[in-house]
Amino acid sequence: MNNSPDAHSQMTYHSSFRKSILAAALMGVCMLSFAQGKPTGSMAMVNGVSIPETLLVQNVNANLAQGQKDSPELRQVIKEELINREVLSQESARLGLDKTTEAQSQWAQMRQTFMVELLLSDLMKRSPITDAEIKAEYDRQMVALADSQQYKISLIVLPTEDAAKAMLARLRKGENFSKLATEQSIDPSKKDGGNVGWVLPAQILPAISNVMINLNKGSLVAAPIQTSAGWNIIKLEDKRPFKAPTFEEAKNDTRQLLLQKQRFEYVKKLREAAKVTQ
Repeated sequence: MNNSPDAHSQMTYHSSFRKSILAAALMGVCMLSFAQGKPTGSMAMVNGVSIPETLLVQNVNANLAQGQKDSPELRQVIKEELINREVLSQESARLGLDKTTEAQSQWAQMRQTFMVELLLSDLMKRSPITDAEIKAEYDRQMVALADSQQYKISLIVLPTEDAAKAMLARLRKGENFSKLATEQSIDPSKKDGGNVGWVLPAQILPAISNVMINLNKGSLVAAPIQTSAGWNIIKLEDKRPFKAPTFEEAKNDTRQLLLQKQRFEYVKKLREAAKVTQ
C-alpha cells in the first residue's frame, strides 16, 4: 500500500476533513478506552484513546461527495491525518492550551455554531420544503413581477467621494468603463469589468435602484452614490421587460428563499419565547 499519495489528494479532502473533525469532537466520538488492544469499531488507538472507524468513513464520504475517487491511498492519507491530529490534540491538552480564557471562548463559539447547524438541519428534516410550496412561491413571484422592468448595469465602487468624482470625470471623457472597473473598483464585480448583469429594482439597494430606473440606456449616473460599500458609479447598459425564468431555472433559488423565510420565522418564534435580559 502506498502511504504517500500525491498532494492533490491531500488538498482535496482538507476542508471537509476539518468540519468532520469538529463535528466528531463535539459529539464526543473520540472516547477513552482502557481495554487492551484496539476495541471493536476503532480505527486506531493513540495513548489509550480510540479513534472510531466511523470518523474515517465520514471523511471518506465527504471526499466522495466532492468528486474524489475512493481508494486505499486516499483512506490511508485520511487515516494518518486523523492519527496525527489526535497526537497533536493530546499534546495541546497536556500543555493546558485548552484551559486559557481565549481557548475556552473560541471553543464555546465553535460549539454554539455547531449546535445551531444541528438545529437548522433538524428543522429541515422535520419541516421539509415541498415542491408544491416551491411552485406556489414561484407562481406568486411571477405574478408580482409580471409588469416589472429589468436593468442591466455596470458598477464601479471606490472608497472615497473624491476618488469617485475623479473616476466619473474620466468616464465622461470617454475612458473605458470595463477597464477602469477592473483596475480600480473595490466591488467583487471588478472581475467582470464591473458588469452586474440583469437586476430588478427590488434586488439592489434603494439608493442605487431609485437612480437606476431614471437613467437612459448607455448613460452614467450624474453623481457618485454613497452606500455602506463605498461610493458607487453606475452605468445603465440596457433595460427590458421582466424576462421570467422557467420554474426549473428558478427552483433552487426559490427553495433557498423559502428556507431563509422558514428559518427567520423559526428564530423569531424561539426568540419571542425566550427570556432575554440586556
